[in-house]
Amino acid sequence: MEKLVLKVEKRDNNEKLSELRNSRIIPGIVYGHNKEATMIKVDNSSLLRTYRSAWENHIVTLELDGENIDVLFHEIQKDPITWDFLHVDFLSITKWEKVTARIPLVFVWNSKAKADWAIIEELIKEIEVKCLPTDLVDNFEVDLSLLEKVWDNIKISDLNIDSKFEILNNKDDVLANAVKPKVETETEADTNSDSDESVNEK
Repeated sequence: MEKLVLKVEKRDNNEKLSELRNSRIIPGIVYGHNKEATMIKVDNSSLLRTYRSAWENHIVTLELDGENIDVLFHEIQKDPITWDFLHVDFLSITKWEKVTARIPLVFVWNSKAKADWAIIEELIKEIEVKCLPTDLVDNFEVDLSLLEKVWDNIKISDLNIDSKFEILNNKDDVLANAVKPKVETETEADTNSDSDESVNEK
């Protein structure tokens, strides 16, 4: 995984949050099981750039007063209208303590079911796992070639995921399936046509 570094500063308790945000500085906090909570502030542009690369499954190294702290994005608060950052929580981690993370799914290859005019539905975009921070990955691949015919599906249990990842989702959850497109029958078409004519006559 790409090494991500984000420079942050300690935040004084007397600093007004509204003034920080108006200056494009986002307030935040760093905490963890073995670390005292520390109030911080970070440049909005730097935060946005790092978040787009990290999401919640990528280790970020915070540079804080000469100290390097490995963290995960834990919670992001955004303005419901503008979607601007309002506050960010970082969870400090240690290499030997497992963390919970949501890993995105990437759907790859083609399905043979498409030859039968099937529609491929991608139903779940991420799964939740528990693992050591050093084992985190950017994504898991879902091989759509497993969908060989209409009505086939791919479940979480079908994924080739290493045992070092404890999957927290139900393993019977369906990630993708191949379904037939709905075709309007002649009877339905006639019924709809008659209904339209009735409306026009009125």
